[in-house]
Amino acid sequence: MHKEKIDVLVLDDDPDLCMLMETMLKFAGLNVKRTTNPMHLPQKLAEFTPDVLLMDMLLSGVDGKDICMQLKNDDATSEIKIMMISAHPDASEKCLAAGADDFLGKPFDMDIFLGKIHSLLTVKV
Repeated sequence: MHKEKIDVLVLDDDPDLCMLMETMLKFAGLNVKRTTNPMHLPQKLAEFTPDVLLMDMLLSGVDGKDICMQLKNDDATSEIKIMMISAHPDASEKCLAAGADDFLGKPFDMDIFLGKIHSLLTVKV
């Protein structure tokens, strides 16, 4: 059975960027929830199981790479596709090594952003 909408959870401690990503994703027809506080992630995941989690690498007081590793090592969340986002030059390698399914550098183009989300959910044969 095919889902009608892609469910996305955005986690970024920059409220403006978080809201911008949410707006872009909703405009593209995706179902989106967001949080700016990494401590709220467990509660959000209990309420909403996203197909994709968009997460900044550096969050206030928390390393997004650690969250990524925890989610990928937990059977309840290991299937969630994680795309990490950062402006740091060597972040891509670090995020992918932590288990992220994809990486997006800041600043980013909206078409590339949306294309990466859709490609994460495309079944590879």
